Amino acid sequence: MDDPIKTNDFIKKIIIDNKRNVKGVAIISGGRLTLGKNKSKIEYLLSLLLIMGLFSFFKKVLKTLSYNFSKILDKLNLYKSNSLENFVKDQNINLLKLKNPNSKGFLSYLKKEKVDLIINQSMTILKKDILSIPKIGIINRHNALVPKNRGRLSPFWVKYKNEKETGVTIHFLNEKIDEGDIIVQKKFTLKSSYNFNSIVEKNYELAQIAMQEAIDLLKKYGKKVKTIRNNKLNGSYNSTPRLKEAFLYRIKLFKKIF
Repeated sequence: MDDPIKTNDFIKKIIIDNKRNVKGVAIISGGRLTLGKNKSKIEYLLSLLLIMGLFSFFKKVLKTLSYNFSKILDKLNLYKSNSLENFVKDQNINLLKLKNPNSKGFLSYLKKEKVDLIINQSMTILKKDILSIPKIGIINRHNALVPKNRGRLSPFWVKYKNEKETGVTIHFLNEKIDEGDIIVQKKFTLKSSYNFNSIVEKNYELAQIAMQEAIDLLKKYGKKVKTIRNNKLNGSYNSTPRLKEAFLYRIKLFKKIF
């Protein structure tokens, strides 16, 4: 996922730390506004405005617009963007641009390259055919302590439900959402001063450490790596926050001030 807010820096760091072993990077079309059927993008954006707060929301909107505009200038040969695409090319790593990672063409490429491990950071649900290709598997970063708070926008739900701790999980993927076995988890206690934005910041700090730790374990042990069962019966699943839930969250924050 080509996302200038947090994901691109996360991916770039993984590439830098593991460059000798990176066979390629696939950039999938779509981004954080890719929603399921019958989901309103306008409602989602309004919900994010309430969850993030005015300043943080518009700061991220401007960053995204600026990033996208820089890529347009890049195509016109007027400016070199700091895009993920340019970064990958500068590192002399094979780049693929896809609409769907489940496509037959991409599956054929992966089989030909004999890939050991895929790190997934897209919003697409990966199907059985691609999951079975890598020798070790496909792993994912999730901004919560699964099996609790699987699904969308987990830092919001952690705060919404007044939970005492959260963190980051690196886990294998299967055909279900955030239900694969856990390789690494990093936890932290939630201070009363934390809001959605500060939880996200802390999550990404820990995610970099957790992902590299998982990669190192998989290099050493492969499929025999010790994992923790991700038992959904002991957890919870959250969908995209609705406007009502975002509004209630903002009221809670407002009451704390007074």
